[in-house]
Amino acid sequence: MASGHASFTSAITRTLQDHGVKIFDAVSTNNALFYLLKKAGNIKISAGGRTFTHPLYYQKNSSFKTYGALDAIDTPVVDDYTRAEYPIKVAAGSLVLSTVEIAKNAGSKTKLLDYGEEVRHGAEISMEELMGDQSFASGAAVNDFDGIPHLVSSTPSTQTDVGGIDASASGNEYWQNIVGDAVTAFNTSSAGIKSMNKAELDATFGRRGPTCVVTTKAVYRLYELSMTSNIRYTKTDLGDTHFKHLAYGAIPVIFDDNCTTDVLYMLDLSTLWLQILSRGNFRVTPFQPSHNQLSETALMYVLGNFTCGSRRTQAYISVTG
Repeated sequence: MASGHASFTSAITRTLQDHGVKIFDAVSTNNALFYLLKKAGNIKISAGGRTFTHPLYYQKNSSFKTYGALDAIDTPVVDDYTRAEYPIKVAAGSLVLSTVEIAKNAGSKTKLLDYGEEVRHGAEISMEELMGDQSFASGAAVNDFDGIPHLVSSTPSTQTDVGGIDASASGNEYWQNIVGDAVTAFNTSSAGIKSMNKAELDATFGRRGPTCVVTTKAVYRLYELSMTSNIRYTKTDLGDTHFKHLAYGAIPVIFDDNCTTDVLYMLDLSTLWLQILSRGNFRVTPFQPSHNQLSETALMYVLGNFTCGSRRTQAYISVTG
């Protein structure tokens, strides 16, 4: 008995499929912190330089004190400014176009999606996902960015390598983030809220202090349950975004899929930056033909790092239940 192509019946042969043209993202996770840094304008572009730095005013002028009427006033030469210095890191990936697929995608009647735009769109999603991951990199891997767990540590008093300043040295307590009371039962005797309250106050100096709370879904759920009796879904400055959030006082509480397990961070976003070199600002190189296959390749890259200018206004809290 004669037979045709197994994939093409009469109905399929005579009728085109109604293919959608919208690409749905099934890759990205909840990169809330990276979004907040962008929204706050904390992606800083530098024209160049060997490293990224933050200038710091780190000690008072000791001559300012009370004196007797005819006392000599101290005139020390004060060394009160320094810089925190961070290395430039590289995040990159490749975009590859098959010459055969380019040819197939050329027809005006048969093209459903533009092949080149599809590849670039996928690369942009992948890069943003990588930057979301890197925002919570611990700094342990040599090529990783200096993410939040490195800048806001569980043991800041033992760190010697954040911004090139030895936080463990006597007198350098100004370069240590706050570590709040560990929480083992968030909703028993309001232990979680009490720890957050103490950490926020400890990390607040005048008008400076935490401006957002970032944690995991599990800890966010505990916080939400603690507020059930008087919960208010108030519009904060995140009200125009798709990120689910609550409020702690006047600051947003969000969860990030990349956040360190069992940790709640209280962050001062005004002093947390993603610094990027202008010639490495999500750049894409020109496509070049491969020498040994029918394809064209380009590279997308970011030259930057996460940096912090004030560690004392950040807080770390361990939450294990």
